[in-house]
Amino acid sequence: MGIENTKKAKEEQQYDSYWKLTVEYSDIHGTLFNNVLDLIVKFIDNHRLTSVDCTAALNKKLQDIINKINPKEDMGSVRKSINQFIKLGFVNPGYKGYHPLTKKFLACKDKKERELIFTQIFYECGSLNSSYTNDCTDHKEVNFLLKTLAYNGQLTKNDLMGLMVTDVAKYKRGYLLPEELELQYQYALSINFDENKYNQIEYLIGFLKYMPELVYENGVLEFEDHKSVVAGTDVVSINRDPILMRIYRKLLFEESMSVYDRLICYACHLPWKGLVASHIKPLATCIKQQKMQEAYDKNNGLLLSPNIDAYFDKFDITFDNDGSIILGKNVPQEIRDIIKDYQIDKDVLNDERRKYLQYHRNIFDAKKYSLQGTTQGRYLTGGVPPVRFSM
Repeated sequence: MGIENTKKAKEEQQYDSYWKLTVEYSDIHGTLFNNVLDLIVKFIDNHRLTSVDCTAALNKKLQDIINKINPKEDMGSVRKSINQFIKLGFVNPGYKGYHPLTKKFLACKDKKERELIFTQIFYECGSLNSSYTNDCTDHKEVNFLLKTLAYNGQLTKNDLMGLMVTDVAKYKRGYLLPEELELQYQYALSINFDENKYNQIEYLIGFLKYMPELVYENGVLEFEDHKSVVAGTDVVSINRDPILMRIYRKLLFEESMSVYDRLICYACHLPWKGLVASHIKPLATCIKQQKMQEAYDKNNGLLLSPNIDAYFDKFDITFDNDGSIILGKNVPQEIRDIIKDYQIDKDVLNDERRKYLQYHRNIFDAKKYSLQGTTQGRYLTGGVPPVRFSM
């Protein structure tokens, strides 16, 4: 009996050091999931916990508030319901603020868009070993998992089990190789991880199913292949995040489907194949400036046909605040005659997108003419100004 207890304690010590996805609410669309998260966010704001430390008394107060909307026999379940939002990336350990997209998630009415926002939060900040008292946010297990998937092409349930007993800090490249996945799976079996943490494996799979272009069938996790929407060409491949690019493309995809009931070019409104999820402010620029929110912001993008994207990407065309196309000198006359009346609809031309378009117009103007001492511009392209058309 003593030997068995020692063995059990050893197993618990081994697997307890790794991925702990304890969950009280698993449905991100559910009322309790959203109500509890909303109360946590309001509590953080009301007590200004982004700038002051949360005391034990305040922590107890929050637990009492949460317990009122879904009473539990023991406060351990209440603490679990709070900590899950820290593990998923919505809330920072110690209640030191929350993810910038958390309020957008709570305000979102569209189910598919909510799932995409959840995906971005979970991928960027999911830290499964973090809790109110334990800050492990430098170990982003979900990010590590999806990069492992991107490298390997697919992951089996056995692979996921192996990942869940992996100390991600030991793998500086940010993912596991196939032979490493097998070694970690064998290790998981040796400590009976599949038996002792079965629920946590299922919770992880459940949350992964919310992610765009990701399917889990017959025990295999892999990306779907949506060839109708491709990445823009303005990327720095060594820095571009393939997962966030998928989310970015999918958000534009869902926006087009929501507004037009189909995928179309935002400029000409035709359903071209091979539509490009084109960045307005170039992705490479956002990455260089370390503005990652801008890099994968849906509003920093337009769905464009490949030909229109080719001109837009090189700042040979741009769009005015009302969506009207602006043509530069490098656009041949026969092309001008075709595209001169193209315009982005107001349905997709929101204020955030206008801000990015202003940036694009500034580069467009800088390419076409320079200012010399006065407010008058001298055009660099043979004295011919850019042509602006309105409908």
